[in-house]
Amino acid sequence: MRIIGLSEVLPGEPVTNRDMAERFGLHEKWLDRMTGNRGRHFCEPDSPEGTPKNTGDLATAAGERALADAGADPSSIDFLILTTGSPDHLMPATVNLVADRLGLNDLPTFQLSSGCAGALQGLYTARAMLAGGLRRGLVIGADSVVKLWPADRAVGRISPAELANFALFGDGAGAAVVDAGDGPGLAVEHLVLRATGKGREPAQVVRWYGADGAPMVEGPGGKTVREPMGQEDYKAIEAGVPVLADAVLQELAALTGWPVGEVEHILTPQLNGVMTERIREHLGVRPEQAVSCVADTGNNGNALPFIQLHRALRRIEAQGRAGDRVLVTAIESSKWIVSGLALRWLPAAGEVAA
Repeated sequence: MRIIGLSEVLPGEPVTNRDMAERFGLHEKWLDRMTGNRGRHFCEPDSPEGTPKNTGDLATAAGERALADAGADPSSIDFLILTTGSPDHLMPATVNLVADRLGLNDLPTFQLSSGCAGALQGLYTARAMLAGGLRRGLVIGADSVVKLWPADRAVGRISPAELANFALFGDGAGAAVVDAGDGPGLAVEHLVLRATGKGREPAQVVRWYGADGAPMVEGPGGKTVREPMGQEDYKAIEAGVPVLADAVLQELAALTGWPVGEVEHILTPQLNGVMTERIREHLGVRPEQAVSCVADTGNNGNALPFIQLHRALRRIEAQGRAGDRVLVTAIESSKWIVSGLALRWLPAAGEVAA
């Protein structure tokens, strides 16, 4: 499998920590220290025409850009995969709405419910489709948190801890056009994907009902409170993700024979700016090797690995070195899914720097 086109989409203008502090009563310096994120993007219902307003809009725009990047006509696509943790509806599946908007018809479509490992789950599925005889597919990862807000935007009904979560996350999408033939592109050497959550508690939960339909439950001190729409076990994430990411990176190094210290581009898990830097140091990845974006984009869930890959490819193309190697690790703490990807850049004639 080769990746022959990549894209990223971020809606609207970046929302800074100062913006978050002014809009929601949070403290700017605390956000700086806690998250390490400088900005994020949100889908807004009243955003200007042409700006994505939901997951389907984001996914459609990412698909269009990836097709354009690959120079691929929609008619050449044999299957479509969307990975998301925030579909626009229960039914119809968002992937089918996106297919319609992209002009795709009479082809298999798949919607995978997933999180931080979703992009690699989509690519893993795509590789199986190509191995089964199809020739080209489109894989999209997209997420938006807009549906988790109260419909009336009454943020006073959201606890400070939940508001802080919005400083970690951001809306976005990314996509990849994958192909089974020979030629230029990012050639997939190995893909690792495993669910390892047996006997382990989820470290992240996002409840389906969002902020409007939450039931009342017993909280601290016996007080009745609204059940939070989302919650994280940060201690479990902080302890577990670096160890799992290191194991995946070492597994990929053994499979490829590429010493980690010699690989040109390494994409580490993107949780937030602070934790991503700690993970990079734990993995022994040098700053010049790392391809990181979360500090500027927020945690985009299913979109993030595609955004990282898009930025890695732009860097590779600018440097123009044939055979540059890429290692990717993505860990989903919701129920402990580990994933990894090894790729090598095969440039077209004339794309290699002198």
